[in-house]
Amino acid sequence: MSDAFAPSAKPWQVSIEPNISSGYFEAERSRLFKHVWFQLGRVEVIPNPGDYFVRQIDVLGASVIVSRGRDGVLRAFHNICRHRGNRVVKQAAGSAKAFSCGFHGWTYNSEGALVNIPLEQEFRGCDKADLSLIPLAIEVWEGFIFVHLNIEPEESLRDYLQPVAGLLDGFPFAEMELSGWWSARLASNWKTFQDAFIEAYHVLAVHRRSIPDFRSDPIVPTAQSLGRHCKLTYYQNLHHEPKPAEAMAFELSSLAFLNAGDANELKTRRWASLNFERRDNWVFDEFVIFPNFHLFLGDGWMLCHEFWPVDVDHTDWHVKYYQQRTTSPTVRIAQEYSKVAMRDAIREDLSTIESTHAAQRSGAMPFMTLSPSLDALIIHHHGVVAEYVGARLTGIEP
Repeated sequence: MSDAFAPSAKPWQVSIEPNISSGYFEAERSRLFKHVWFQLGRVEVIPNPGDYFVRQIDVLGASVIVSRGRDGVLRAFHNICRHRGNRVVKQAAGSAKAFSCGFHGWTYNSEGALVNIPLEQEFRGCDKADLSLIPLAIEVWEGFIFVHLNIEPEESLRDYLQPVAGLLDGFPFAEMELSGWWSARLASNWKTFQDAFIEAYHVLAVHRRSIPDFRSDPIVPTAQSLGRHCKLTYYQNLHHEPKPAEAMAFELSSLAFLNAGDANELKTRRWASLNFERRDNWVFDEFVIFPNFHLFLGDGWMLCHEFWPVDVDHTDWHVKYYQQRTTSPTVRIAQEYSKVAMRDAIREDLSTIESTHAAQRSGAMPFMTLSPSLDALIIHHHGVVAEYVGARLTGIEP
């Protein structure tokens, strides 16, 4: 993809077939998802030796253990016992000195090494050193834990994330604390689901009750392609009239969600990659890290969306809302308002997902008609997916 979105004389037509085709989904499974880094969580979740969590990557049929060993090193393993292939860890998270398979008791330490085989004498010639849990590639960027199903990835995490990594190096992610989280499984293709979160055109209709005049001005968010990734910068209507509770939150703290107008240190000096046009009405930037991780960054808060394909018609969605740590009661009040406002906006965002996918499933409409400005990131994301699939399926119709 080019580094800029070139203007087009007419709307773009993007095929709906990739959103509803089982064949295309299988091509994504083999040609895309086996070749990318996945973000699984934050290092703060497992701070101590023995801490672990388990994540499912359904699109690849994988269950992944992320563990901090006794040596403090983070590791990732397939959640598969080397005896008969049973899932070793059933719990979603916890702390343990060892992982013991509930089928026959084979036991592994927190570094993944097999340390005990009941009736080991019956496994003559079996070397425990050769039967450790199967590792995955794991790397950390700014506290975010990424894994790759290939133990020797085609590129390092940092190379994969560029230029986003360079733009956000040093951002105070660790100063944020988890404030709210939501999840759901929706009847929608993963791309259709994501499309609803990478444009602001919908705000005028979908959010007409919660923030009716937030984007009533003609300003269009600024879209940027960043290699396989992309970014959208959002601005607020400077003539927005806040509701009473919102006005109170804005007055209490500039860190309130969707607050704008203060040229504070965060957006004017410390991170040049945010609000790069230095507009007074900037509210947040959204970084779309390919293929399924969205990172929203505003003053004193961040929102992390994950879209996990299950099959062509279903997606698991997880979102976590973080806010800057504070001991100020007034700031905390503003943050609590912000959390509720965020929750309500997300509820509205979810309202169209399943109906859109069901309508596309009918086959009545062959393509979406998209604006090269308003829908720029949708065009970009679908294009990157097509490059992964098409580059490896030359001459084949998935």
